[in-house]
Amino acid sequence: MNSSLSLGKIMGIPVWLHWSFLVVVLYVAWAFATFSAPIFGRTYGFAGVEPTGIRWGFSLGFALLLFVCVGLHELGHSYVARKSGIAIKSITLYFFGGVAAMEEIPRNPGLELRMAFAGPAVSGVIGLVCVVLANIASVPDDRNPFAIILWTLGVMNLILMAFNLLPAFPMDGGRLLRAWFATRMPYITATRTAASVGKMFAILMLVVGLFSFNFLLLFVAFFVYMGASEEEKATAINISLEGILVKDIMSPQVQTVTGQMTLHELKELMFQQKHRGYPVMDGEKLVGIVTIADLQNVPDEERSKTSVEQVMTRKLYVIAPKEEAAMAMKMMNEIGIRRLPVIDEGRLAGIVSREDLVRAIELSTGRGF
Repeated sequence: MNSSLSLGKIMGIPVWLHWSFLVVVLYVAWAFATFSAPIFGRTYGFAGVEPTGIRWGFSLGFALLLFVCVGLHELGHSYVARKSGIAIKSITLYFFGGVAAMEEIPRNPGLELRMAFAGPAVSGVIGLVCVVLANIASVPDDRNPFAIILWTLGVMNLILMAFNLLPAFPMDGGRLLRAWFATRMPYITATRTAASVGKMFAILMLVVGLFSFNFLLLFVAFFVYMGASEEEKATAINISLEGILVKDIMSPQVQTVTGQMTLHELKELMFQQKHRGYPVMDGEKLVGIVTIADLQNVPDEERSKTSVEQVMTRKLYVIAPKEEAAMAMKMMNEIGIRRLPVIDEGRLAGIVSREDLVRAIELSTGRGF
């Protein structure tokens, strides 16, 4: 989260603001301060508002309110997910919208339909409320800045609703499409089909963005394409590991080291056994993990007088043998590590590495799913 600013918690969910958000707030404020056009007989945009200070103030206020609406859109997804027992780790607001990080993507088509539709529904309700309030505020003068900001915000939320309902996976419309496909075909096939449709929409956005010089659309096209590819890959991995437990793929014979071993001795051991990391034991107790990265952080001439316990990682991430292998893969990806000690009733029972997981995926990809 180094590139994001914490905004606190809403409904117990940490909300983060990505740095790109700040750039786009200024861009949106500039765009709407220099643009104005009638839409359905109402003024859309602030170019006609005078004096200049008021114009820019309302435009900046509009930009901030718009992204508050984006946050509410994501909270719509999160509310339905939490009501259904799915934990939400965080919400991050990016330049192209918001992203809710869930513990798991629901495999139930009905639940995914409700979750995917919740965000656009929130945007639609906000849009309609703002349109109604704009009509009230426009009496007797429809050039009233408050009427303009309400009308512009209402129209933008309705556009946001419509845009998110495009069947461009992994956007909301694409998730609705996958849920619909999943009622008619295996889940992995539904994901691949929805991802293919999403990629086609991304390519279409790219072409339109190039010809219209719309750089924001180019960015959205890029993230839609990459998002579809990544989620297709992640779904394939999770399904290929389905039913496989950590105990099925872990290495039960674990080479361990003591904290008193020198780094010179550790280097020799790594050369002999070709392992990149070792659990560090104090008797029967696991006290740390030492890796080749820890070794490399110490100059060669210092290694003979530096012990393992001086450089080892003491913050341990472990997993139980009866956990799903997919959980081990998820932990490694999130934490950025390559191996997990397997602890059974307080005892080191084995170790599972990224290589073990990759091997399991390769052996499982021939199964029909």
